Amino acid sequence: MSKVSAIKRETYFNRVRKRWKRRDVVEIIETHPKYLFTQYIRICLRSFLTNHPNKKIVLTDEDYVEIVSEHLEITIPICFTTFAPAVFYSIRKKIGLSSEEYLKVVSPGKDELYLEFLSNSKSGQNFFLTNNKQFMIKTITKSEANFFMKILKKYTNHFEEYPHSLLVKFVGMHSIKIKKLSKPVYFVVMLSIFYPGERIRARYDIKGCLIGRYTDPPPEGSNAVVILKEKNLEGKSVKLGEQRTWFLTQIEIDTKFLQDIEVLDYSLLVGVQPLQEDEISRSRKLSTVISRAQKSVSKSHSISPPLHPTLVDPLQDEEHLPGMVETITTNPSPQCSCGCQVSPSLNLQRNETSGSPFTPPHTMYCTRDVIGPEESLKQNRRLLPDYRNELHVVDGEERYYVGIIDFFTRFTLKKRLENAYKKLIYPPLSFSTVHPDVFAKRFRKYWEDHTD
Repeated sequence: MSKVSAIKRETYFNRVRKRWKRRDVVEIIETHPKYLFTQYIRICLRSFLTNHPNKKIVLTDEDYVEIVSEHLEITIPICFTTFAPAVFYSIRKKIGLSSEEYLKVVSPGKDELYLEFLSNSKSGQNFFLTNNKQFMIKTITKSEANFFMKILKKYTNHFEEYPHSLLVKFVGMHSIKIKKLSKPVYFVVMLSIFYPGERIRARYDIKGCLIGRYTDPPPEGSNAVVILKEKNLEGKSVKLGEQRTWFLTQIEIDTKFLQDIEVLDYSLLVGVQPLQEDEISRSRKLSTVISRAQKSVSKSHSISPPLHPTLVDPLQDEEHLPGMVETITTNPSPQCSCGCQVSPSLNLQRNETSGSPFTPPHTMYCTRDVIGPEESLKQNRRLLPDYRNELHVVDGEERYYVGIIDFFTRFTLKKRLENAYKKLIYPPLSFSTVHPDVFAKRFRKYWEDHTD
């Protein structure tokens, strides 16, 4: 390569880098200090997911403690370890994430680079996004990895009991050891709360306390992405409308779980996106309401948008779902091939391009894959939006992206000493390092006061 070409190439990458930086992410190009590390992650994930396809349905106690290591020769010897692969496969399956889609996004081709998220986190950990920003890869400490393995069964059981939980969805945990004498780097793969975030106009990280909880907002007209905090939200509220009761109930359910595992210092991420008129009217169309109702009581979910609008018959008692805007009555339905009841209108649907009958996914209309009204109430289900990342999107007066993150901090001796010290210099309950029970109650009270 000539000197002139090299200069042009560097200028181009600098320009791209600056463009991403305005959005608080940096594309990890070849000159980036973490380029090789992220490429090792990409290659190792592809190798594991390709060579260890997991189709296990029923989990055993052994699956929760399983650790699989493999040694790869890339440019240097690498030891790549995957924790509880069958468990995380099960989680991915429950949220409608196929192995093929997961592999394609989390371990793409060499040209689809990871992005580095420029966080102001005090943890010192690294945050990477997949190129489409659907998944986040976050490094964690060995202590956090061990703790997660310890609570993994409780975590998955919580999703079994409450499928619409606000807790962030972890879909993988691994470690990578690059050099023989180096320490392994642990990381988790999780759904990005703010996906898809092209139209989000404000982002908040809320713990429910006040000390150190203010961020300077970006200058007027700036494209910079800034994570705001509690003091930035003073005088404002999250306007959830009909979804408020469901939201507060789910906050209580999730924080009681976090009390049970004795953690603190977690946050609720909130992204605010204006709803356009066509989105509001489309969400209230009969066909959309039916589809949303059926999806909301399904045993499976989908984190991707449907390929085709689907007309299906919901359960007769779908009005139990918070946020339901219409009551739908149905006629008796014929049986599908597995013997369940299906919608009589399915054969009337036509593919837009071929004109042939359109058949939606079986889990979207099979009555054996849905739950009854009593179980729906028990699980605190809601009417899910007809949108991507449905488990973390709540539509009120605006569209809100919500999810609880960072729940690996335990009330250790170090935290108890920190609590004792802060009591001497700050007003009571104004700081984050408090007992898990106190933290959870304050967190719930904060959202009672800041939602309409």
